[in-house]
Amino acid sequence: MTILVTSPVDRKYHAAVAKKIMAYDSVYAEQVGFVEKPDNPQAAARLQMAGGEFCVNASLSLCAYLVWNGTVKCNGQCNVPIESSGTNGILYCRITQKDGYFLGKIDVPAPESIKNFDVTIDGVAYTLPVVYMLGISHIIADIDELSADKETVAATLINNYDSFTKEDAFGIMFYDKAACAIDPFVCVITSGTKVWERGCGSGSAALGAYLAFTAGKNITANVRQPGGIITVEANIDADSGKITNISVEGKIEIAAYGKALC
Repeated sequence: MTILVTSPVDRKYHAAVAKKIMAYDSVYAEQVGFVEKPDNPQAAARLQMAGGEFCVNASLSLCAYLVWNGTVKCNGQCNVPIESSGTNGILYCRITQKDGYFLGKIDVPAPESIKNFDVTIDGVAYTLPVVYMLGISHIIADIDELSADKETVAATLINNYDSFTKEDAFGIMFYDKAACAIDPFVCVITSGTKVWERGCGSGSAALGAYLAFTAGKNITANVRQPGGIITVEANIDADSGKITNISVEGKIEIAAYGKALC
């Protein structure tokens, strides 16, 4: 669940506004994106996340919103150009209008690297892979290899986040290999938000990159998560072992529109 704030908000207040507006006694959601005027006039809008990260779900949400409110004219299917924090240049999202919802597909910047790091959790030593995306790092935690519960794992990694990432935002994708499913946990240090998300687009992209990297071949996966299925495609250069392209596709619904006092 994503809140898009369309009123102008100075970036120095983003973290505080995001924390308050996504609270249970306010609008309530899993994340907040701020809609800004783009630097490039060819983009329809800019998405700025409080932590400066790139967020796939919020990007898809913004593109669907721009079609929904008529900013981008669309006749059934169209490409929506936006800018986003955590990325450079223009991103293009293919929006398909359906009966009561939108289907969005977006190309995600390939990860900068995929590396392992060592951590001790509840007295047990683990080696966990980290997928370093632009603006956010995602840990892939195979639940079959964990002896500690998810809450203990999350708490330990929050306390040690600076040992595996320099980004302000990171995610832990608790991965069920047999079901091809994730239980996503995302933390943004600046805003102090710690959320068990119903669906994580960038986390799904990170998982797709990791699966292609470890298999050494292109993959397509329907990644199950509490809120539904996100489809990810990841391509790899077999010679260099580098991920060359990732795309994420998911369903978007406009749930509500109105004003919030903050």
